[in-house]
Amino acid sequence: MKDGGSLPGWPLMLRRELAAAYLGMSPSTLDVEAKAGRVPSPVAITPSLHAWHRASLEAWAEDRWAAAAGHNAPNPFDE
Repeated sequence: MKDGGSLPGWPLMLRRELAAAYLGMSPSTLDVEAKAGRVPSPVAITPSLHAWHRASLEAWAEDRWAAAAGHNAPNPFDE
């Protein structure tokens, strides 16, 4: 059994406030961006509880970073 010291700092499923904090934005900005389809959608944990999977938020942020940094160019070594 793993001890509590080896657990990651962020929960796997992030509710609205934590998801926004993870992305460095306000909860209201997260709401706007989610409604517009510009960030991943939350998933239903229960009928009344929705949360974002941490990996989907991280992948989205990495994609934004790559696009902004120009890392979307094809890698010539991949051919």
